[in-house]
Amino acid sequence: MRFAYYDPDADIAWLPTGESHDVVSERVPGGLRDYDRATRQLVAIEVWDASRRLPRDVLEALPPPGKAHDAAA
Repeated sequence: MRFAYYDPDADIAWLPTGESHDVVSERVPGGLRDYDRATRQLVAIEVWDASRRLPRDVLEALPPPGKAHDAAA
């Protein structure tokens, strides 16, 4: 299972939408979109400059990268 996170030092939010073991990333304005190579299904969105693009309450609800997996344990 993959978990969303927000890295305030890098100002990047990562939001998974599915799972894949073979991902292709596409650079788009403001970040990346990750797709499954075989199905082309969207599996994650990476938002750059997240503090300018996403609501503060959304960012505050996301754990930092190191804590994203600890919460599930």
